[in-house]
Amino acid sequence: MDEESTEYKRDSRRTKYIIIVFILFIVLILILILFLYLIRSPLIFRSGAYSSTTTSTDETRPAGTSGLSLDNSYVFASPLRAKVGGEQIRITVYILNDRGLGMSGKTVSLGRGSQLQVSSIQPVTDGQGRATFDVASESAPGLYIIEAAVDGATLIQKATITFD
Repeated sequence: MDEESTEYKRDSRRTKYIIIVFILFIVLILILILFLYLIRSPLIFRSGAYSSTTTSTDETRPAGTSGLSLDNSYVFASPLRAKVGGEQIRITVYILNDRGLGMSGKTVSLGRGSQLQVSSIQPVTDGQGRATFDVASESAPGLYIIEAAVDGATLIQKATITFD
């Protein structure tokens, strides 16, 4: 009987251990699902930058840019470094309003240096406020500062890229 009793206790402990591991696994999965939900939720990770201006007579805002925020809008480059003579750098410009939301239908232009070739992939912003360009340098290595403009106003934020 002692062997049966010992075997029963061992099986009972093993069963408890399996149940505890299973419960921990389920809890970890639920935490992962919650984390992924919070990352994708636009209410939590939306830009918190708001303009303090409430009138349309703001002297810093060019005419025709109602709601456009030059402070919230930004320029993104990837990669930041490329080789001269064929490699391209993707420039993505995000045009955002005073509440940090993308503005669609805005035409974006990049400051063009005589040494860079700019290809407009999507110069008019989509529903997220995104416009896309490719930049290349055929023969001029160097450091370049990329500026973007919308509705006659230049964005405050710029991107610095390098061609080797």
